Amino acid sequence: MKKIFAAGILVVLTLSLAAVYFQALPITNQPLKQNKTLVIGTINLVRTDNFVKDYYMGIFSACFILDPLARIDASGKVIPYLVNWSTNDSRVWRLNLIANAKWHDGKPVTAEDIAFTIMYLKEKDPNYAVHFQFVNSAVALDNRTVEVTLTKEWTAFIVGLAATRLIPKHVWFNVTDPSAYTGNNRNIGCGPFIYQGFDSASGTMTFIANKDYWKGKPNVDKVILKFYTTTDAMLMALKKGEIATTYAYAKGIDPIYVPSLLGDKNITIMVYPNFGVDNSLWFNCKRYPYNITEFRIAISYALDYGDYLNYIAAGYGEIPTRGWIPNCWDYYVIKPKLSKNSSYAEQLLSSLGFFDRNGDGWRDYPNGTSMIMKIIARSDIAESLRLAELVKRDLEKIGIRVQITPVDVSTFQTLTQRTKDFDAAISRTTFWGMMMYAGAGTLYFDHRNMGWANVDDPEYIAIVDEILRTANQTRVKQLYERIQDLYAERMYVIPLYWGKIIQPYRSDLVEGISYEPMYGILGRDTWYSIK
Repeated sequence: MKKIFAAGILVVLTLSLAAVYFQALPITNQPLKQNKTLVIGTINLVRTDNFVKDYYMGIFSACFILDPLARIDASGKVIPYLVNWSTNDSRVWRLNLIANAKWHDGKPVTAEDIAFTIMYLKEKDPNYAVHFQFVNSAVALDNRTVEVTLTKEWTAFIVGLAATRLIPKHVWFNVTDPSAYTGNNRNIGCGPFIYQGFDSASGTMTFIANKDYWKGKPNVDKVILKFYTTTDAMLMALKKGEIATTYAYAKGIDPIYVPSLLGDKNITIMVYPNFGVDNSLWFNCKRYPYNITEFRIAISYALDYGDYLNYIAAGYGEIPTRGWIPNCWDYYVIKPKLSKNSSYAEQLLSSLGFFDRNGDGWRDYPNGTSMIMKIIARSDIAESLRLAELVKRDLEKIGIRVQITPVDVSTFQTLTQRTKDFDAAISRTTFWGMMMYAGAGTLYFDHRNMGWANVDDPEYIAIVDEILRTANQTRVKQLYERIQDLYAERMYVIPLYWGKIIQPYRSDLVEGISYEPMYGILGRDTWYSIK
């Protein structure tokens, strides 16, 4: 019996060792690992997969398909990516291609592609016409070097490189109208993922990892974007584990939904500072009566900022100051916090001649005609629409009749950036917008640029021009401080609250998500840290 028992033990040990050995060997007739697919929910709806025509397709193209020339790191600093740069006078810049990148169709990326992209987007894409307004020429000197000549000194030229989505010259060279182009090659890029298609019926867009990407293949094999028309539906999918995380460009989820997620043990919530201003009340400062500083100041005292913080931001943030610039920027200057004082607002308006002249309960213009303040609000940002109703409530309490018009992002851009046919608007700013042009949000103010606020104040314009030509960062910081003085004193725009970026994800499905200020969790670092 002892011999039989000993023999049995030997057989068990032998089989166990054999099992360990054979488990260590590759099995050639089946895959070694499962396909790693990341499913992301978003309410940033894409209508057409043309990155020039569709705002959100442009964002997703930049995140997955099209590489930038430079990029923004986690601290908000512009760093080289496809190119590095040099300049002696901030007017002539040399860009040197430092990556051995390939287009998704196998052709190499060259300096010709870079020069072509800059000039083509400046001519064909209205956004780049603004961002590259000082670019006079871009010429490839050789296969890896581009010389860009500007019409004036522009020390922040490199910021535009971080927003530049590099496109292949051999695809777009003969396309006269990129917004109407439907060729199958329109989404060829050199980025970390290859575009696989947009299924509008199922509401999904698919990207597969680019195994030949110059930085190496991403950690995930496939990314599926799942589009939802409501936040409620998207977060239900998150709770069910149908998606691993959510995405909203330049923002997280609407803060009012946070309490419903906190009790789920599988959902982790990350909170980050927002370098943009979540929502502001923008005035068309060239249109009467919004061109009157005292009128704008009066409006600022009519608003209940505590309500906006509690009901819209759910407490994730703080009441802003009159200086507009959020306190996460290193050049932030402390200014008085905005506060409600309805009686003072009414006193100011009446002293300007805005009071009820016909007894109908509404303030009229000084000439006796009826006054209606027309506010447009972004329909793709739910918080903006809810906030518009609260702003209307507060203004009507002091006798200003308000009309709110919801508009989609395309219409908003047309009205605020091109035709300037609006009284006031409610919308957010992004980190990217805060950095562009001369920084400090000047992109949104200066009437010569995108200029939602349509500011042509000579003192403001002079400061912007000095920033554009000043390389000394100590002096630039002083100029930013003076700009905040003007924001506080003249109230071209009223910040309604400073919020936070709130990003949920399923910790049982994914980990290692990175965050950067430009594109949030869809920044380049995520594709190499994610598991």
